[in-house]
Amino acid sequence: MSNPNDARKKVVVLALLTGSIALLHYATPTEPHFSHEIHIVLRKLYFLPPVIAAAWFGFRGACVTTLVVSVLFILHAILDWPANYMEQANQVGELAGFWVAGALPGWLFDRQRSLLKELANANEETLLGLVSALDLREHNTSLHSQRVREYTELIAGRFGVDEKTRRVIGMGALLHDVGKIAVPDGILLKPDNLTDAEWQEMRKHPEAGYQIVKQIGFLKDAAEIVHAHHERYDGKGYPRGLKGDEIPLGARLFMVADVYDALTSQRPYRSPMTCEEATAEIVGEDGGHFDPSVLAAFMAIAPEELRQIADRYR
Repeated sequence: MSNPNDARKKVVVLALLTGSIALLHYATPTEPHFSHEIHIVLRKLYFLPPVIAAAWFGFRGACVTTLVVSVLFILHAILDWPANYMEQANQVGELAGFWVAGALPGWLFDRQRSLLKELANANEETLLGLVSALDLREHNTSLHSQRVREYTELIAGRFGVDEKTRRVIGMGALLHDVGKIAVPDGILLKPDNLTDAEWQEMRKHPEAGYQIVKQIGFLKDAAEIVHAHHERYDGKGYPRGLKGDEIPLGARLFMVADVYDALTSQRPYRSPMTCEEATAEIVGEDGGHFDPSVLAAFMAIAPEELRQIADRYR
């Protein structure tokens, strides 16, 4: 979805461009010959707004812009209709050309956007299938990573992150544990405490996940979140011991979401906490495990919003 502010800016640019062309077109006389040549060039510039509108807004935007251009063009023709038959035919041809130049590219751009959206949806569905399989392997639920993704995106929204960056952060949250595919079942599913050697093996999964995800072009930024999702704000995390703002923002947002989901989910060794209990537990780690500014954004979220996400993925 496009940013409304960007759309407004584009509308203003189109309006200024169309108005400037029309102003110069109306102000330029058709005589003498040199002025007439400039006049013809200005008429050709009317093709620009419909084509630009097609690229920016698709078929509907192109049609609206072409209609405005046509009205301006026809009004000038009425005020200064040429006596020459060939010139009359040329202007009618230009008028038809405006619609071809706007409507056809507009339809093609809409078609391209539709195909790209379908491709993006197919990619996401493939990743969801992979992540669900990994969640089933470890958590006996295919929904853990999807819950964490939504919690992370919700916190990011409260933090003021723009929509495009939220999608990247959400994808990193969704794929955070993909590196566990490299962890042996004997370690990953072990019911008892892990030995030191086993912990060393387990702690390799952020690096393994990073190496997997970074190879996918559109996931390179998300890969940084996968790499850093077990860091801590105080520098005591792994695998690199990053501290404070050295940790990517997406990973700092994810940390809170992941711990909240862990505290409010059923575990073999304990019952889930309530939203309020989990929040109190998380606040106790302010400045330790978590970024204080991220915690402030998390605290601004109504408990009901968090419960709605949990209910969707039970």
